[in-house]
Amino acid sequence: MNQIQQSSILDRVLSSQKTSAIEQFNPSEVVTSLLKCLTPREEDVLRRRYGLLGKHKETLEEIGATYHVTRERIRQIEKTAVVKIKRLKNFYSLVSPIENTVFTVLEQRGGIMSEESLLAELLQVVGNNEINQQNILFIISELLDTKFKAFHASQDFRESWQLFHAPLHLMRETISVILKIITDAAKPLKLEEIIDKIKKDPFYSSNQSQLSEDVIASYINISSKIARNPFNDYGLGEWGSIIPRRMNDKIYLVLKRNGKPLHFSEIAKRINEIKFDDRKAYPPTVHNELILNDRYILVGRGIYALREWGYKPGVVANVLEDILKQSGQPMKRDELVEKVLEQRMVKKNTIHLALTDKTKFQKLPDGSYKIAD
Repeated sequence: MNQIQQSSILDRVLSSQKTSAIEQFNPSEVVTSLLKCLTPREEDVLRRRYGLLGKHKETLEEIGATYHVTRERIRQIEKTAVVKIKRLKNFYSLVSPIENTVFTVLEQRGGIMSEESLLAELLQVVGNNEINQQNILFIISELLDTKFKAFHASQDFRESWQLFHAPLHLMRETISVILKIITDAAKPLKLEEIIDKIKKDPFYSSNQSQLSEDVIASYINISSKIARNPFNDYGLGEWGSIIPRRMNDKIYLVLKRNGKPLHFSEIAKRINEIKFDDRKAYPPTVHNELILNDRYILVGRGIYALREWGYKPGVVANVLEDILKQSGQPMKRDELVEKVLEQRMVKKNTIHLALTDKTKFQKLPDGSYKIAD
């Protein structure tokens, strides 16, 4: 058996073990068991400080006011409670399954993951809700603080969690290469496209053993400069095609995704279904944007297409003129109708009527048409 086959088998075994561990992953149950050793007040302080009931995390002052004690006293209670939990005889047996699962997930993602990605991976079975999120973060940050380290958010990176031996230099260099790939492309890319391009970069050849596709994907999600739109396209967060802030950006994305013309009311409906943000799209607003922006072409009654698809502005007569000019010779009516219908969503009778305009078109004895002299 060669080395590649051995590696492949090992990957499958590890993946199977990780899947099994995640299926049994329930941080809320573990925390509930751990808190049983505390006094009612100690339990209450921890649950409120860390939002373990799914509510907002309360400050020392807020909790202190409830008990009519100082913030420092609440801090002492919090610290004492955490120490008491760690000294439990069954502490390790309760937290070790979580520790092993978190370690395995991080290890397979290059030793570091954005907090959002890590939580989504760990809680995919039990439920990625506020309660479970806060409970796992409490375990990682307070009870397993010697095993995992917070990688705090900055101008360049999102809030993340890492193993102490994570190769952060590799993460930074990889993100730098990916940013260049996206910037050079000057358009949104699918994850597969980014991975394909990075594999052709000399940087990848030098670090291939450490850069699996999962690792590359994890690094992308850590960069605060890279974002993903609702259609799973990646690009710079400042791009309207990635994080659409204007109505025009949302219209463009909907049409681009659809791949064919849409009525303005249908565009508004789809914008609201996608929920780019909390703002509702109204058909009249969408219609106004479509009329005023030359990146959209009216191709039917209230139906619009993207200019980049090859559509040209103008009424049916303009389209007929353009077709005849490009042909350079007379064309039969059926041929013209077929060509116009590639550009406009109109009835055939509308095209027939346009051809009767003798100021623009001349019908020849054989029934074909040319541009009028």
